[in-house]
Amino acid sequence: MAPTDGRDLVTNRVFLGAIIVVALALRLYLAVDVPYIHDEENNAIPLAGTISFQPGSLHLPLRGENHGALPAYVVKVSSLLFGTSRLGYRALHILLSLVTVVLIYRLANDWYGPVAARWAAALLAFNEYYLPISARATAHVPYLLLVVVALYAFSRFLSSQKPAWLYGAGAAVGLAFYCKEHAALLVPVFLLTMLHPRLRHWLRRPQPYVAALVFTAFLAPDFYWNATTSPETIVDYGNQPALQARYSNHLRRVGGIGFSPYPLMFYARSAVLPFYAQVVGRPLTDETKEYSSINPVLGLLLLGCVVATVFVRRSDLLRVFLLVAFGFVFLLFTFIAKGDPPGRLDPVSWIWVESTMFPAIVLAGALVAASAWRTRVALSVGLGLALVYGVAQVLIVGT
Repeated sequence: MAPTDGRDLVTNRVFLGAIIVVALALRLYLAVDVPYIHDEENNAIPLAGTISFQPGSLHLPLRGENHGALPAYVVKVSSLLFGTSRLGYRALHILLSLVTVVLIYRLANDWYGPVAARWAAALLAFNEYYLPISARATAHVPYLLLVVVALYAFSRFLSSQKPAWLYGAGAAVGLAFYCKEHAALLVPVFLLTMLHPRLRHWLRRPQPYVAALVFTAFLAPDFYWNATTSPETIVDYGNQPALQARYSNHLRRVGGIGFSPYPLMFYARSAVLPFYAQVVGRPLTDETKEYSSINPVLGLLLLGCVVATVFVRRSDLLRVFLLVAFGFVFLLFTFIAKGDPPGRLDPVSWIWVESTMFPAIVLAGALVAASAWRTRVALSVGLGLALVYGVAQVLIVGT
């Protein structure tokens, strides 16, 4: 873990403060200027409208059409605090996204120092995927915040070896499940990391299994809902009646073992689409056109940093954890064939690997910080220009 240098304290705060201020300004502009997308006006916002905290007309839904209802509660609270304009519905998401940036900064700073932390914060705050998506009232902001809370808690466990952080990680994943079910993939990531020789002794102790019980306890209401809800249940809060998805519906999104180019689209969609069409001879369907992916230059630099980290000698425990977190999710969805789910569930989507940007971003920051000056300059210029290009594209296109 990188030591704290008191001389850098003011500089660190200035850098982080500047990142937060610019990030806030950009998100406020997008929240006011950009129209609603499908997930906002047909899911999160209408579901939030059905929520009632009034004692005489209490209505606290557990689930929406396809996923847990936790994101709708964020929208509801945001509208109560800030009103029902575009900015009102989206305001709390903006604030939570800035909390996510600060947590990533702290995680990187704790282990790799201020240079890595600044780059990690900037790469998260200004990349083409997270910048526009964090100015919208969808499930992504609360989901990604809770994923980062889980990553941060587990990183603190790695550094302190205190089991309370394990319990916190289990609780965060349990809450994230009520945003998107594939948050549960963090559980095997934690387990695989604890197979490391320096952590294996914990598997002979009760604490990791207590953490697993904490995670399961959070899921108990949803398990009950899934077991007792009819597979023919229809929801119509968005004025578009649709089949309410249960676990079995989600499992039908998996069409077996195969090869999927979609995870790579998250990091280079504009390059993958024409390349796929040229090689295969037919276009690759983009199920989530309304979202922006990371531009290919930044995406390939991030992937290159992940690959380069594999060859770092004497990797610390956080590097091991981040490589497992990236590799497990990315490879899992790479080798899942497209399924045929009922209702309005997407059969496949490149955003399923969105959580992999966190380990990629922290590893990129760590690599910049640890590189010789020539490599550091080259990486800094490449990452910086890619970020500027991405922000310009977001502001021009408005997505």
